[in-house]
Amino acid sequence: MEARNDALERIRAIVERVESTDAGFISVVTVVGSVLRRVLSAEKTAHQAAISLAQQTQLEQMRSELSGMIETLGTLLPQRVSLEKVPAKEESSWWFALSEATHVLEESIDQLSVLVKQQKKGSAIRDLMAQAQRLLREHYNVLLEQARSYMDG
Repeated sequence: MEARNDALERIRAIVERVESTDAGFISVVTVVGSVLRRVLSAEKTAHQAAISLAQQTQLEQMRSELSGMIETLGTLLPQRVSLEKVPAKEESSWWFALSEATHVLEESIDQLSVLVKQQKKGSAIRDLMAQAQRLLREHYNVLLEQARSYMDG
């Protein structure tokens, strides 16, 4: 949990020190924001389908982290570009919702991996994407652990 809070704080620090007119940075933030919205939607669906209070609590924490990150990134975007209002899909099976969220996280981590590698080492853009990727990996590990726990009974 502390590592995830650290990632969010680092993203806030990066956003605060970047010029709000840096078009390259804003473009990448838009892409990262879109990726995070997709993950947030999948996590909302898993939260709604959760079968235990512990799962709901953990997923609520994760959703809160993603929402915080999306809000932070949204401060850099022109007002007509919104990262808010992320819908959840209707899914009655927790297992299917968990599987979908895990799949979305895998794809999102891969997408950010490709983008991170294309950025200049030491740049704010690369650091921002690496922090987002780190948070998504943490979320992936949490969901994987929930699946293991469920399968072990």
